[in-house]
Amino acid sequence: MSVTSTSSSRGVKNASPRRLHKRRGGIGIKSLVAVCLAVAAWVAYDGWGRTASPEAYRDTLTVPVHRSNLLITVLEDGNLESAKNLEIKCQVPGSLTILEIVADGDHVQRGDVLARLDSSLLEDAILSQQIVQARAQAARISAEKSFAAAKIAVDEYREGTFVQELEQLEAARTVAKQKVASAENLLFHSKKMRRSGYVTQLEVESKEFAVEQARLNLGVAELKKDVLEKFTRAKMLEDLTSRRDSAEALMKSQQATEQQESNKLRRLQENLDKCAIPAPQDGMVVYANDMTGGRRGSGQEGPKVELGAQVRQYQALFRMPDLKHMQVKTLVHESKVDQLRRGQRARIKILDREFQGEVTSIANQPEAGQRYSNNVKEYATIVALDGEPQGLKPGMTADVEILVEEKKDVLAVPIQCVVETRKKRRAWVRTPTGVEMRELALGATDDVSVEVIDGLKEGELVLLNPRAVIASDDAEPEEDETEEAKSSAQASGAPDAGIDGSADGRRGGENSMRGGQADGQAVGARSGGPPRGDGAGQERPAPGGGRRGGRRLNFKQLDKNGDGKVSIDEMPEEARERFGRMDANGDGFIDQDEQKAIEERMRQRQQQGGQQQGGWGGGPPPAQ
Repeated sequence: MSVTSTSSSRGVKNASPRRLHKRRGGIGIKSLVAVCLAVAAWVAYDGWGRTASPEAYRDTLTVPVHRSNLLITVLEDGNLESAKNLEIKCQVPGSLTILEIVADGDHVQRGDVLARLDSSLLEDAILSQQIVQARAQAARISAEKSFAAAKIAVDEYREGTFVQELEQLEAARTVAKQKVASAENLLFHSKKMRRSGYVTQLEVESKEFAVEQARLNLGVAELKKDVLEKFTRAKMLEDLTSRRDSAEALMKSQQATEQQESNKLRRLQENLDKCAIPAPQDGMVVYANDMTGGRRGSGQEGPKVELGAQVRQYQALFRMPDLKHMQVKTLVHESKVDQLRRGQRARIKILDREFQGEVTSIANQPEAGQRYSNNVKEYATIVALDGEPQGLKPGMTADVEILVEEKKDVLAVPIQCVVETRKKRRAWVRTPTGVEMRELALGATDDVSVEVIDGLKEGELVLLNPRAVIASDDAEPEEDETEEAKSSAQASGAPDAGIDGSADGRRGGENSMRGGQADGQAVGARSGGPPRGDGAGQERPAPGGGRRGGRRLNFKQLDKNGDGKVSIDEMPEEARERFGRMDANGDGFIDQDEQKAIEERMRQRQQQGGQQQGGWGGGPPPAQ
């Protein structure tokens, strides 16, 4: 919706210093001092307090709405690494201390010792295991001898003892038979002699008794032989065989035990040998530390490899990179990762050199949470460098610009021409009858220009620095703005106790003093969208020299997750390097108490007439 030049001009006229003073009449002595200083600055610098007549904007800088090609990119930083790494891992179980280690980045020859681990516990374990293994060996030998004896006992009985006892019983049976026959012969002779009268009846009865005795002895001998053959032999063989089999099982158990103990001893000796880690090939060796662990205030780093560090089994200790194939690993915020695709081209800047590459991998899962940004999700993205670059080393910091989209022949204006007040984006067009405000529908931006979908026509002249020449009434926020935000801005005596989100913001104060140059409202693709307006709906120069510069974001705008604190990842990219100075208590967040302290320091500087430094994240004072 456009506003006529007449109403725009009226809005400019109504924004007199006296009326502004009346609106601010009840905000306290400190705020009145700040307002007075601001009014003095308005008078001191031409361009503030202009009227709405066409002549008032005759010398104002403008830029025509033109058609342009926009390159939409995603900017991130990352670390250089090899695309093909030979990893060398710790193969020793347990947790061991590194006693010796080569320097990170050294060139080594195959077989050189890269590190030595503490082996004292292993040496003690080997001595104890040698004792256990010797006992197992003695038990195994005893079991083998017992089995051999039991095996012989079975053969001995079957082929020796049993045969011997059988022959003895057979001999006794034969003797008994002979005695029976002899007794029977004597009995026959005695009966014959009795009939002749040569022997008495008593002698005959004695011979009959002797025959009976001999027959009983023969039956006993035959019974013993049968018992031996049918029962004793089987019983003895079962008993001896059982002893033999038990001895054999015990022998095998002792053999297995000895083998187990021997294997333990062998593994301990092998682990002792592995405490000295050799280089598998010639080349450069680097520590296998996570290069992105401390990025953006993380604090959740993986196990470090260094002298005296504790390492565990299968932990990567070293990497031998292939320097001919390099890539950059960067972490992309969840709000931008959906724009990325495999195969997208990228420009990589490392030190003072530029390389070309393409996106080869985008993680499906976010990286582990960071200490300063538990609610921020970032996805690991791999960008491979083209060709075989020379002179690069793993771990170097790289700036990656990934080309997401190219928009051709679209209407565009510089982003400092656009003022955003809450949900509306506006620009001011110079017409023959005055300055006309337009509400805009915007598209993509490339950090310099922003696509205009609706609200402007090609060739129209747009004010390049509207906040330097448009009265505050024309840039007031919508009615849905909270009273809390307004009172916060009034209490501060400044446009906004926010954060400078743009590197160009450092030049804002200087530009506003000169009246009509770029005011540092540029907002990049990283911050998402065109420049934002003042949280209180007004923008005034800071006493002592110009605006405080840059994109203005209040505390609620920065607190994206609504937890009442601002983390380093919620800060604009350009202000993160000063996060540590603003985080007074060092807890990794900026809370509202710390914000109020910053605002108080800003008010004191205003009262002293000093130059401001861009709120929380502002740059140095403007150049005089």
